[in-house]
Amino acid sequence: MSIERKDLRIKLDADDHTGLQLLAEADQVELGEWAERLLVREIRRRVHAAMVLASKAQRLGIVGNAIPAER
Repeated sequence: MSIERKDLRIKLDADDHTGLQLLAEADQVELGEWAERLLVREIRRRVHAAMVLASKAQRLGIVGNAIPAER
């Protein structure tokens, strides 16, 4: 049994959409699949970087709000 995947809709300028189509075609995959691969790769890269940073901060004893919130 697989986990249900969530739908995402985005809007692109015509030139960007054409560029996306060309890239997907060059890689011989569907447009949505190409966009999904790119987006998932970036999400995982950024979340991993945030987790690494949080671990480093914890090891250095930095916890909670290091910078006071503005009122």
